[in-house]
Amino acid sequence: MVVWDQCVDLLRAAIFAYAQVCGGNLGIGIVAVTFLVRIAMFPLTLRLARASAARQELMRKLKPELGRIRERFKNKPERMAQETQRLFEREGASPLPLKSFLGTVAHMPPLLALFTAVRGCVGAGGRFFWIRNIAKPDLVLTAAVTALTCATVAMGASSAEQNKALIIAIPTLITFFVLLKMSAGIGLYWGVSSVVGLLQTLIIRRE
Repeated sequence: MVVWDQCVDLLRAAIFAYAQVCGGNLGIGIVAVTFLVRIAMFPLTLRLARASAARQELMRKLKPELGRIRERFKNKPERMAQETQRLFEREGASPLPLKSFLGTVAHMPPLLALFTAVRGCVGAGGRFFWIRNIAKPDLVLTAAVTALTCATVAMGASSAEQNKALIIAIPTLITFFVLLKMSAGIGLYWGVSSVVGLLQTLIIRRE
């Protein structure tokens, strides 16, 4: 796709441009462009997070009533569906959060384009603080980003979740084992994204 390739090329050029401004440090270029893109997308991401949090709270309130409906009409699936629909309509909710889904889908292409641009840049290598070569994996960076991911997920998970430990453990382990084999440049991209995600979670919790 021409548009897709142009977007990736633009982001890649921006990364190299920032790197040149900072004395050729490609790591700084990746951090700067990732941060700018994530901040530009922050209003949409925050809106989606707020909608998700509001829906979770509403579903928590509706859970007892939904349980009563299932128990009362367990042998009448059509009536159960009707009563459930009436409950959602009365509370102004939708069984399928279509707007949130579309919003999530809409904000994925820029992130994927940014990831593709970063992956296309890291082959040039270079130092970044303690990292000798951002084209290779770095254990310290992997551990730091994993800790950030764990904190972000832990803060975003509801204390009422029955499987909270599992909800936290799965993305944390995935982050660790994926970054363990990927270049440190990808780790920088992932780390900046995790920081923005943590900021978003703090704002939601404060509200």
